[in-house]
Amino acid sequence: MFLDQVNLNRLRVFESVFRSGSMTLAARELHLTQSGVSQHVKSLEETLGVLLFDRIKQKLVPTRHGVDLNERCVQILFNLEQALTSVKGGGKKLFGNVSIGLPIEFGNNLVIPLLSHFGLKHPDVTFSLQLGFASSMNNLLLKGELDFAIVDEYKLDSRIYVEKLSYETLELSIRRDKLPSRGPQNKKFFELLDYVEYEKGQPILKMWFAHHLKQTSLDLKVRATVMDVQGIAKFVLSGLGAGIIPGHLFEKLVKENYDIYRFPGCGKSLRNSISVAYLKERTHSLAASTVLDFLKKELIIV
Repeated sequence: MFLDQVNLNRLRVFESVFRSGSMTLAARELHLTQSGVSQHVKSLEETLGVLLFDRIKQKLVPTRHGVDLNERCVQILFNLEQALTSVKGGGKKLFGNVSIGLPIEFGNNLVIPLLSHFGLKHPDVTFSLQLGFASSMNNLLLKGELDFAIVDEYKLDSRIYVEKLSYETLELSIRRDKLPSRGPQNKKFFELLDYVEYEKGQPILKMWFAHHLKQTSLDLKVRATVMDVQGIAKFVLSGLGAGIIPGHLFEKLVKENYDIYRFPGCGKSLRNSISVAYLKERTHSLAASTVLDFLKKELIIV
């Protein structure tokens, strides 16, 4: 019988290699040696009588047979494992590595504490985290190096599925002793201040002023440009100027007793959408799909 335990294990190894595109990454995920992973794949190829991967310039490229096996068998087996786990009441032990892309501040302040909580409950699950901007996550997702990514507002490749989860508020902040003591907070008031910004052209500052003041033509004096939230926060706290920081970082700084002021603006806070992004056709391990479902439940804003 082909579907004995040995061949089921070989199929699981094949799925990990197919998904990651690497014997090394599959070995790390499955807690096997690279030679052990290679032997599993070779034995499966011998049993089936077909070549599942071409080795081209030290890279693994799935053959037509490999693609067919993944589409027809591996997904079915994965769905069967999930169904059996559900019937058993979720008693299946989770294991393996989950690779996740995260925005730096949102990831550090909100996601990593959640992953720590999950990891303590599931000691055989490990995490590989890539922190950075959505543009870098786009390429890592397409190359199969991430199971999924949490991203802010950014137009990703059309092959990547994006599902909105949450949001972070964007707050114009300043060190309180640098705040002018008098005058209405209008266009003239804001043009007298110094600023720090993420990019040339002040796109985030202009977004804030358009949202709160309905102004798009302010003459702003930018003292520094730095593509990093912590960099903006440090410039603001040093008193160099006002800048936009996420609401969760603002609250953290307040708790740490920094004397920082948040401009109230007009109406609702400016929001930056937070979404989960992944390739729909990618077959996730049970650990990866469980972590994804956990984060979606914890981060979603109703």
